[in-house]
Amino acid sequence: MSELYQELKKIGQVKLNEPLAKHTTFKIGGQADLYVIVTTTSDLVAALRYLDSQGVDRAIIGGGSNMLAPDQGFRGVMIQVKTQTITVDDTHLVAEAGCTTVAVAQASIQAGLTGFEWGVGVPGTIGGAVRGNAGAMGGDMSQSVASVSVYRDGEIIELTNKECGFDYRSSAFKHSSDVVLSVSLQLKKADNQDGMKKALEYLQYRNKTQPQGYASTGCIFQNAVASRVGVSKEKLLSLFPEDAEKINTFFTIDRISAGWLIEKAGMKGAQCGQAMVSETHGNFVLNKGQATAAEVLELIESIKTAVYAATGIVIEPEIQII
Repeated sequence: MSELYQELKKIGQVKLNEPLAKHTTFKIGGQADLYVIVTTTSDLVAALRYLDSQGVDRAIIGGGSNMLAPDQGFRGVMIQVKTQTITVDDTHLVAEAGCTTVAVAQASIQAGLTGFEWGVGVPGTIGGAVRGNAGAMGGDMSQSVASVSVYRDGEIIELTNKECGFDYRSSAFKHSSDVVLSVSLQLKKADNQDGMKKALEYLQYRNKTQPQGYASTGCIFQNAVASRVGVSKEKLLSLFPEDAEKINTFFTIDRISAGWLIEKAGMKGAQCGQAMVSETHGNFVLNKGQATAAEVLELIESIKTAVYAATGIVIEPEIQII
């Protein structure tokens, strides 16, 4: 361990037995054996190459949102990516993986570009957004990504949009050991005043509809893809006729709101220890103070069971469970 520590110190800032709860928006998680912070892409690649050559388990953290860290911590090296460079060339914007999605959205608006305003209210880093094909307000990463630079088996590789394997709240990166290094977005010219207005509207909507005041990790579950869940619109209309307009919309856009499903299952306000389903938005689990990962996982299973019993639909977690 001491040799590993000394080698990593040559690359970035290293902390021993670092509590992951300090670095996740959920404020949950035990200690990582080693926690290294890198601020340049070259340092990130150097750290990855060294750890892989030594056969050391490693995991990546960006902004700490959309993830649940285990109570027992992480037996290996947690790498926090804090790369920050954003460049704009005409309608192309290139951002390193550690840039916050908010900063990327703001940079695009300031450059008079449109197509990424929805990112202004999305927590976490752009690297994580690529990995999870994050989205909001009808937009997602797959609509803007031109290419992605990744670390793979010691090499740096450029992938096209098609090669990223984007799907709803997913990508090829969720199912591989590739690490996103940077992303190139293809946007369009626009009046930046219009962009600022649109971004402000998005922020106001999120603040009005999402819970405030407690630690959380964002939406816990993916919205269900209507064409894949095996439950017909007619069945949902028969179960919940009072929500006919919503149900028709869900099947028009091919997405059934997980928050709505959780509400219909009677799980708003449900609690396991210090983990509680938000009364404001059913797809948020809140840490009321001292919630553990075990309590969150138990609550997730209870929600899945209740939703299936009420609707016949299986919902799947959106968050990364380390």
